Amino acid sequence: MDNKQKGNLAAASAIHRFVLAGYTVSIPLTDTAKYDLVVEQDGRFQAVQCKYAGYEGNQGLYSVPLYVSGGNRSAGNRRIKYQEQDFDLLYVLCANGRAYVIPFAAIAGQTTITINVGRSSKWSRWEQYLFAEPGGDCSPAEEFAGENPSKSVKPLSDGNAEPSLDSP
Repeated sequence: MDNKQKGNLAAASAIHRFVLAGYTVSIPLTDTAKYDLVVEQDGRFQAVQCKYAGYEGNQGLYSVPLYVSGGNRSAGNRRIKYQEQDFDLLYVLCANGRAYVIPFAAIAGQTTITINVGRSSKWSRWEQYLFAEPGGDCSPAEEFAGENPSKSVKPLSDGNAEPSLDSP
């Protein structure tokens, strides 16, 4: 897959998971927005940037670039880092199918994050933002809303239920 296809796959995965979690998902009409989707629940709107993370050397390590290096926002080969006003949530789809919803506050100032799946390390901190596939065996994240800690990914009923992204 090329980078455009990987981005499309990440956006499709995000739409699928957010809809199953009870969100209304909106997509910008043009490709000039600094985000890929908007999710809404109970009148609360959040802009979402979607990224696909491939392997970085070792299986289980996934690299996520936090900048634009092509498309409509870059100037030549220059990399433009994301800014706080660009989006609220980062949705990451890893090559192994695991997905994460990370608040912008958790990635502010960084140019890349590395997600380490299945091993304890300094990169394991991203596991708290895991967005479980409905019916999957991954645990849902505890918190992902950054400055609004009342918003979290929670099961609807038990550990095997599909996740719900609840607002107060």
